[in-house]
Amino acid sequence: MFALVRMHEDPDGVKDHERVVAYGLELPDGTAATVGADGHGFGSWTNAERAALRLDSDLVWLGGGEN
Repeated sequence: MFALVRMHEDPDGVKDHERVVAYGLELPDGTAATVGADGHGFGSWTNAERAALRLDSDLVWLGGGEN
């Protein structure tokens, strides 16, 4: 399981904290599926790294590491 996070900017353009954009699962075949942190939207990706790249986010593995 992984999270995709992005720095949040306040209205003055100051980056003050990270925000979770989506949560995802890496599937047995190496592909990945994501759902938006707000519960809306769904994505299917060739891998978790590609999801992070396309969503302009950092990839954070949850639960003690990859897989």
